[in-house]
Amino acid sequence: YMSSLLKELRYSLYLIVHPFKGFWEIKHERKGSLRTAVLWLILYVLTTVLSGFCTAYLFNPGGGVNFNVYQSVATTLCLFFLWCIASWCLTSLYDGEGKFIDIVKATAYALIPLVLIHVILVPLSYALILKEASFYTMLVNIGYVWMAFLLFSGTLVTHQYTFGKTVLMIIFIILGMCMIAYIALLFFNLIQQMSGFVVTFWSELKLR
Repeated sequence: YMSSLLKELRYSLYLIVHPFKGFWEIKHERKGSLRTAVLWLILYVLTTVLSGFCTAYLFNPGGGVNFNVYQSVATTLCLFFLWCIASWCLTSLYDGEGKFIDIVKATAYALIPLVLIHVILVPLSYALILKEASFYTMLVNIGYVWMAFLLFSGTLVTHQYTFGKTVLMIIFIILGMCMIAYIALLFFNLIQQMSGFVVTFWSELKLR
């Protein structure tokens, strides 16, 4: 079990520099698995928390003791699953060949550069001075651009889309995420109002 997991983790590092071949082999030749994808997602959440807590104050003035772990974890997981759900809904309508599990795997593997960047930047933040902040920012931007490219590659390969259709689909997915989030907020607001009404009604009933 451990040997196969280590093999999949090593292949993950190959995938981030050979994304088109890597995503194809993960989907069709089973070079990766859901367990490895979940592991990378967990590592991303942990390194995000580590970055929020441990990055030097110069590059993270709102972190340290002021860092909200629960908000960070919730935001990360919500964005991840919003992307996966919106992607699955839209690609199912527009001839996408990927299943939901394929989308989850591709999305989790796309997070690998950010995991690596966080691991590098936390200790590096204590070695850099203010004049070198542009170097720190450059590395952060490289991580996000790399992640975006992997997300694009994963969407293209997983669903067998053309370049143009992939770009269009990603725009639709982002709009779909906003729509799902808006509907969810409306739903929770409605639930909150209903529960408030029930509590008030019950209190009035007890007084009578």
